[in-house]
Amino acid sequence: MHPTTAASLRQGGLSLRGGAAALCLCATVAQATARAVPVQGEADARRTDTEAIVPIQIKPDNPALEQTLKALRSTAQAEARAPEKKRPSPKALADSSLPPAEAAWLLGLLALHGIGMPSDAAQAQQWFDRALQLGHRLAPAGLAWCAITGCVSAPDPAAARPWIAKLANVAPGLAQYLEWHADKAAAPLPAQADYRTEAPLSSNAQLALLTSAARAGNASAMNELGLEYLSIGDLNKAMVQFQAAALQSKAAAANAGLLRSRIHRSTSLPGVATRFSAHEWYVEAQRYHKGDGVPANYAEAIRLYQIAASNHNGPARRMLELIFSRPAPNGAVDPAWMQQLAALELGASGQVGILNPPISTQTWQHDPSPLFSLLPQQWQQQGSR
Repeated sequence: MHPTTAASLRQGGLSLRGGAAALCLCATVAQATARAVPVQGEADARRTDTEAIVPIQIKPDNPALEQTLKALRSTAQAEARAPEKKRPSPKALADSSLPPAEAAWLLGLLALHGIGMPSDAAQAQQWFDRALQLGHRLAPAGLAWCAITGCVSAPDPAAARPWIAKLANVAPGLAQYLEWHADKAAAPLPAQADYRTEAPLSSNAQLALLTSAARAGNASAMNELGLEYLSIGDLNKAMVQFQAAALQSKAAAANAGLLRSRIHRSTSLPGVATRFSAHEWYVEAQRYHKGDGVPANYAEAIRLYQIAASNHNGPARRMLELIFSRPAPNGAVDPAWMQQLAALELGASGQVGILNPPISTQTWQHDPSPLFSLLPQQWQQQGSR
């Protein structure tokens, strides 16, 4: 990374990633006296045999789609006809000539993102396993993402790194972007900090990984780097990243349009802030705390809450007070308590029990996963219907 880029990002940049399923809170959460719900045990070990891949049943409201998925499953469970040499054209989506490895890989992506079938991370990992068995060159990316997010067991970012290493020579930009995710997910939960005076920084190593992935042409990495620049108010560099990724990433295209409108508004109305507002930081923290469209990352959520609180956001201050009111026995943040608090909604002044409106579509967006752009365009469009 260029020294000036790293320095400017260190002055206030903060990567935006993470997420987890929220549990219901009892009425005493507001006083932070509820007992922490135990974390669920790990799921059974994943199975790699073909028989373990049970087709997901979908409602027959789209016979053509159902037939396509049935054909894909049949092909994926067949023996490989020949080693895969190149990725087939998207036009071969439902073609019976689609290689088994490609069919298994596509089914993994569809199950992961809930396209054409209910979202099922465990099913996705089984199809990624099958794709690996059949020799698909990108299968390690699916298994790396499943390790980072925990498709069938607890998230284990360290377990993703061998898969990422296998991907490095095949898709270096994707490998570096997944390594960035793994590094962010592995960040330890911070101890209590004085959020009134302290704003945690992104690490140089993480920023270097993200920048390298973006320079290698990974669209999702470009979008995230644009958000990094946006967080420190470098709107020109943010726009360059968003526009460069716009053709491959709907999130980047949406961010470019939103930034363009905000730049126009700021020039029309002097004094309008163009950096992230305190509320926007809080919204981002909620995304990572709840796992709303991004993988769970409590450490990242706390960092974002701290930035929002340092800018006088009441709900962020209250959430931090609750988080640190019930530390783990070793004094660190208690993940089970964080999981409970993910279900809590706070009002504008920090009062407990007020439901916030859903996150607006007019806010900065992330791609659904690092693998979403690998879906053929037809399936991406299917997912947006």
